[in-house]
Amino acid sequence: MTTGRRLSRRTLLRLSVSGLVAGSLSSLGCRPAAGPSNANSHGAGPDFRVAFLTDPHVRSQARAHQGFEQAVGHALAQQKPPEVVITGGDLAFDIMETDKALADEQYGLFDQGIESVDVPIHHAVGNHDCFGVSSGSSISVDDPLYGKGYFLQRFGLEKAYQSFEHEGWHFVLLDTIGITGERGYEGRIDAEQLAWLADDLAAANRPTVVVGHIPVFTHYLQWTRGSEPGLPGGIAVTNAHELVEVLVRYPVKLVLAGHLHINEVFQYKGIEFANVGAVSGDWWRGEHEDFHEGYAMLDFEGDQVKWSYVDYGWDVPA
Repeated sequence: MTTGRRLSRRTLLRLSVSGLVAGSLSSLGCRPAAGPSNANSHGAGPDFRVAFLTDPHVRSQARAHQGFEQAVGHALAQQKPPEVVITGGDLAFDIMETDKALADEQYGLFDQGIESVDVPIHHAVGNHDCFGVSSGSSISVDDPLYGKGYFLQRFGLEKAYQSFEHEGWHFVLLDTIGITGERGYEGRIDAEQLAWLADDLAAANRPTVVVGHIPVFTHYLQWTRGSEPGLPGGIAVTNAHELVEVLVRYPVKLVLAGHLHINEVFQYKGIEFANVGAVSGDWWRGEHEDFHEGYAMLDFEGDQVKWSYVDYGWDVPA
């Protein structure tokens, strides 16, 4: 659903197609992207909104930095603006392969894009935020900034996972990136983080939204290629079964992810798992799999949360 402006013919057509696709696959547990999460009976504070912007892939090319600024400005200018902003990873493009000078330049453009944010903002780490983690990189694996070191230093963090509270709700930002060997990654939640998550959720014991970059579940390859024998490790969390075993013990209402640049939704044991389209669309080249550039707006009412995918009006420069 697009908020705060008239729906264009293109947007109406896209949402109609997306709804038909989701409806025809309801037997797989999917449904249209704007539906409400299941709610358990836990108290919560006043109504509020949270903006979730994922996969902006900010850089100077293709006016990506201007597109990101437009998306942020659009979210903040809503009649009911968000009280919190969360970014879902892949903030700049491409820290996996650049040297530090270019990484600093790209993240500098990202920083410019969020200068107008005057509410709390929190960042999840994406695979493209992992410094030097690519076979084409010249960064030494012994460099203290290698991998997540750059991300941690940039945002003054000790770990790439964290949690916070807002108006009676609990929010968890997971690190879903497992660095494999010296030059690679997969979706994974390591044992230390799983133990931390279980303790964190038990201590909070309140309605919770969980955010991570790489999805827990996806049908992306089936959508685009048909049946597949198995998911590559970089597409979804490889130990999703271990993660879900922790999540279902607590009042987790919604799990958000990005990474795939599409919208798809799953329901499992009372939890909604939602993969959200990208601020950058097809890496600033237009729509990706018929999903236009956008972000998610989360609306909290009592102990329930629902979300909408918002087209912020970006068009590829001529």
